[in-house]
Amino acid sequence: MSLRKKNSFVGIDLGTYAIKVVEVQSGNPPVVKSVGQIRLPRGSILGGIYKDLEVITDKLKQLLNNLGLKNKNAVISISSYAAIIKRINLNVPAEKDLESAIYEEAEAHVPFDLDDVYLDYQIFSEEDDVLDILLVAAKKELIENILEIVEEAKLLPVIVDVDVIALSNLFEYLYQFQETSLLVDLGASKTSVVLWQNQSFMANRDIGHGMLEINDLLQEKLNLSFEESEKLKLQGGEKENGVVKQVINKYFADVIQDIKGTIDYFKSIYGDGDVKKIYLCGGGAAVPGITKFFEKNLQIKTETIAPFAKLAGKKIHEESIDYFNHITCTAIGLGIRELIS
Repeated sequence: MSLRKKNSFVGIDLGTYAIKVVEVQSGNPPVVKSVGQIRLPRGSILGGIYKDLEVITDKLKQLLNNLGLKNKNAVISISSYAAIIKRINLNVPAEKDLESAIYEEAEAHVPFDLDDVYLDYQIFSEEDDVLDILLVAAKKELIENILEIVEEAKLLPVIVDVDVIALSNLFEYLYQFQETSLLVDLGASKTSVVLWQNQSFMANRDIGHGMLEINDLLQEKLNLSFEESEKLKLQGGEKENGVVKQVINKYFADVIQDIKGTIDYFKSIYGDGDVKKIYLCGGGAAVPGITKFFEKNLQIKTETIAPFAKLAGKKIHEESIDYFNHITCTAIGLGIRELIS
């Protein structure tokens, strides 16, 4: 599809809690034309799998209509839960076909029949016939479901990417530095941890804790509606020391323990020094005091990602800017993918 002739894209993050859409146009910096989200009924997407294509499609159409989008060039994410992502070193002798070598190596890393998956790769470097490669695979059925959703919404599916890779693209654009860092996406159904090392995506790991756990506990303990629990969650229990604060603190204490284990795992595999900084995004990053909580418990400098500080265009109401900074990172990373490469 002659991507280079296109100067604007619609990034679509199909999340468990909501669909987020960001329309981005080329520029220096890229220009945000539209941004919005719409809630999905619980259970529409589970574990990165699309359980109700009709509902998801209808919600996406509704959001696009609300935003008045005319742009049809869609870049869509799949969940890292539903993808295999491996960074590997592969020796490819000069006389061997690259594609064949990569597919042979993929058989050792992809736990499915390769006939049932779409496989892609990115070469980071080559030295003495050894390639440093990022290998990505996802089941064909999943990709075909996404294409069905997007095409039903009258969009042109240009690229399908993985959420953590889209986040990494945004992170690279925003920060462009060499320190070993963690990018932590505090999502609704999972927490994704990305190791950033030597100026590039090194590895990722998903933690089975999602922010909806807080909603469930608050609804159970305080007999609340979902909307009431969501409001209290985003207030962070700051104004009281009761059940709300206890639930939130217990949840994040569990997340922190898993992140500690993830840091140890990354260090045992990749070494190369201690994590110098943590960057938070996702709905959980909107909870008041979260950066201080991370710093206190991990002893690592922590901040939240703020993409709208570097992008031009769409003005977001001051009261909402922090929230949209947190929740639209994946969608923005999708939207700018072809505009910054």
